[in-house]
Amino acid sequence: MTPETPPVDSRADRTSQGVVAVVLLAAFVFGQIWVVPVLAVLVGVGAAFGPAANPFLRLFSAFIAPRIPSPSTFEDPETVRVQDVLAVALLGAATLAVLISLNVVAWIVALVEAGVAATAATTAVHVGVAVRDRIRRRA
Repeated sequence: MTPETPPVDSRADRTSQGVVAVVLLAAFVFGQIWVVPVLAVLVGVGAAFGPAANPFLRLFSAFIAPRIPSPSTFEDPETVRVQDVLAVALLGAATLAVLISLNVVAWIVALVEAGVAATAATTAVHVGVAVRDRIRRRA
């Protein structure tokens, strides 16, 4: 990421994480396992190209942000990207489990991601950042 990447509206980040959590929980309730790889690809775009490419953040910026007051809090774009990377890792593992017919394992991993996303959406605590920091300390 470049240093001139603008900060991310914290409401957009929370909305994005909330959408991930709700979509995964709805997919579980309705037994739609195909949602997991689709969501992995959508979040993967943000992980690969930064928050500006995340489709959920872009939708928020296009349709919701113009209708509400200016943001008062922001998230570091690296925080948002690291959270997306964790989501891709978990959803990728769940997708791999689906491909080898371990649907129960896939749902467990997908529901862990739903919990991680719900935590970020409701408390602004990004588990991805905690994981990154722990990995850096060990290296």
